[in-house]
Amino acid sequence: MNAWIKKTLILLLLTFTPLSGASIESKIYSAYLARGEKVLLEVKFDGIDPDNIPVFPKVKDIDINLIGYGPSNPRPGEKVMFRYQFLVSSYAVGMHTIPSAEVVVSGVTYKTAPISIEIFNPDDLKWNEVSSKPLASQEKVKYASIIKAPNKKIYQNQTVRTEIKIYVPENMLDSIVDWGVPEFEREGLAVWRFEASDATGEVNLLGQSYVAMSYWTTMSPLRAGAVTLGPATVRVTYFKMIFDRFTQRWQLEASLEIPKYEFQVAQLPEGAPEGFDQAVGQFKIGSAIKQTNVTEGEPLALDVIVSGSGNLDTLRSPIMLDAKGWKVYEATASQRGEERREESGSVIFSQFIRPLELKTMVPPFRLVFFDPELEKYQTVMTEAIAITVNPAAMPSLQSSGSQQVSPMPLERMTDILGLLNSGSVLTQKRSNFSFQMVQMICGLFAFLLIVKALWMRCSHLLETDKTKQLMKKDFQNVLNAEGRGSLDFLRSAGGFVEKWVSGQEDGEITEIIQERDRLCFQKDKTEAELPAKRRQQMLRALRRVAFGMLLMSLVLPQVRGEDVMARATEAYDKAKFEEAAKLWLEAGPYPQLSTDTLYNIGNAAYKMGSPGDAALYYRRALVRDSSHVEARQNLRFIERKFGSIIVARPTYQYVLARLSLDVWRGGLWLGGWIFVLSILVFFATRPGNHLRVCGVVGLIVAPLLMSIAALGCVYYPDDAQFAPLAKQAVIVGDKVVLHTDASRTSPEVIDAPPGSLAEVLYESGGWAYVGFASKTRGWVPVEHVKKIIPVTKLEPPKILKSTADGSSA
Repeated sequence: MNAWIKKTLILLLLTFTPLSGASIESKIYSAYLARGEKVLLEVKFDGIDPDNIPVFPKVKDIDINLIGYGPSNPRPGEKVMFRYQFLVSSYAVGMHTIPSAEVVVSGVTYKTAPISIEIFNPDDLKWNEVSSKPLASQEKVKYASIIKAPNKKIYQNQTVRTEIKIYVPENMLDSIVDWGVPEFEREGLAVWRFEASDATGEVNLLGQSYVAMSYWTTMSPLRAGAVTLGPATVRVTYFKMIFDRFTQRWQLEASLEIPKYEFQVAQLPEGAPEGFDQAVGQFKIGSAIKQTNVTEGEPLALDVIVSGSGNLDTLRSPIMLDAKGWKVYEATASQRGEERREESGSVIFSQFIRPLELKTMVPPFRLVFFDPELEKYQTVMTEAIAITVNPAAMPSLQSSGSQQVSPMPLERMTDILGLLNSGSVLTQKRSNFSFQMVQMICGLFAFLLIVKALWMRCSHLLETDKTKQLMKKDFQNVLNAEGRGSLDFLRSAGGFVEKWVSGQEDGEITEIIQERDRLCFQKDKTEAELPAKRRQQMLRALRRVAFGMLLMSLVLPQVRGEDVMARATEAYDKAKFEEAAKLWLEAGPYPQLSTDTLYNIGNAAYKMGSPGDAALYYRRALVRDSSHVEARQNLRFIERKFGSIIVARPTYQYVLARLSLDVWRGGLWLGGWIFVLSILVFFATRPGNHLRVCGVVGLIVAPLLMSIAALGCVYYPDDAQFAPLAKQAVIVGDKVVLHTDASRTSPEVIDAPPGSLAEVLYESGGWAYVGFASKTRGWVPVEHVKKIIPVTKLEPPKILKSTADGSSA
């Protein structure tokens, strides 16, 4: 254990985070500044008040001025943050580095990380004018925009920070309601979604004051040669006071165009050392192992941490330098959250290694990478770790001469199993022709029993589609609103569109949403009026798109199945996991999705970093087919990795689950039929008939078969014994905490890891009262728990994180 603590401290040092008392961070809100532009630089401390104000050394051509400092006002459960804010500006075009600032905290001196910025010529900006909706003839907005990346040589697979800069007049800033999310094109690049900066800059352009809005992301070139980012568009929503006969407050929209940015990507130089696997950046590595005293043949859990800056999100695991005498299993990288879009950070590779012979050291691990700053290949290695491997006990022979049986091997999974491609994303109807023929023959002897058996097997065909029922119910609400006011009708119609037909590329549907937004969200709603003819047009459009889409999904599921599977698999292979999950989920109504499709959605959810949603879809797959081996195995892996709260079961129940519950029930029915027919044989034959021998065998076999099948049915691992299936739910959020009351400030009960199985007892507002198999109950935000049997339209899995400690108000 001492060795483990020592190694852990080394790994923490590799992440450049101080270990004693304070966490220090410096951040600039834009790395690309127009000449003369002022931007905010913030130095933050948590937990401890520094002994001095951070002081940056004087830098040629850069002005750094302190504008304010003080502690934050934390919410309950949060630490106090001490913030020091500086304004940074420069008139010298080119690359600059803001050096580290020294800070003393509790007598210990810390240094912030250096920050690189680039000053560019405002003449590079692209100026444009845009008309605002709905006052295209009255309102014009003049703005400038540009896409910026480092003005230096960029190599293939190198991760660099990129920004979209938009400059709008200063007098417009206070009236802006919402900055939209950039929609952009790209060619030859892997680009994360752009995120809006938390602070704007200010600059004088063309003799007028402008504010600078920055959207930042990271990108990685996928090939050498010419690549492009953009063009892009950003929709800005703002309000304006219009003076006509009386004053009106209009909400306007402006779609801002950003020109594309094209640049050349350099090919990685030849002569890469052995072991190079497309790692580009500047990295350090370390390793740690929890247990150093093991028996020969036992696996060891090893962590290798890679920290630094570069393509961390696509980095592959470092390789053991000398693997002779070792069984090295495939490593799995830790799931990174929002920090995965950052250039710098760390990633942990967890894997199992097993000594095949007596060893005294775990060999070093090696990482070969290309350093774009030095323009050469580098190699870093971990230190060897001393271990003790004890000889395995020799199997002894019993006095009878029989050898002892080896224990069943344990699963050593370090990641989920791969996708399943069954050729269809929807459920195939199974033919029961031969089974029904057997039932008909048996019905000659027991008509009443076969009627009951057929009813049990075919009654589900009479059930109506719950999805269609819910859609019809919501559409009836729209019809009821048609006779009321225009605003009520538009709200109902807009809500129906957003719930059932969102994402459909249809002009009439888009117009309904736009008309709803224009009339329902204006200040003066008394003049809003919708003619009866227009209402009928909207109803026809809703009926055509919604129910036409449902009909097509029921009539032609197999036509789309292969195409959807191919496109979803392609998206999955390109790490577009959210897109793949969406394609699988929208392939048809939920009741028609095949078991393999639900399993694949679970895989996509896990890969995108949402283990709770992954466990949810694995359980939904097992509801369809309780013998789905891959879904049950991946579910066990998630529950073991994240410590999920589940129903504790003995091992033999998982052996029973290798056959589906229908098979065990079928065995029970078969035994019953054999018993009935065996008795009838004696009434239908005379003494001495050979069929009576079959009857005797049947009377012996039938009770045995029925007993075995009955035991399988009784002891089958059915979670319905914990709670009714309709009430079962899965915790999908990260760092979820149960509370004693429906409030984040109420006392905490227990942590609820992702993938935990819960029973939803009832809901109140935005909270759900749930219980676990551990006999623990409490309140949890309703967005962090999802029922296994859905009752509304499903949305693709998304990463959903809780607050750091689950207790903030």
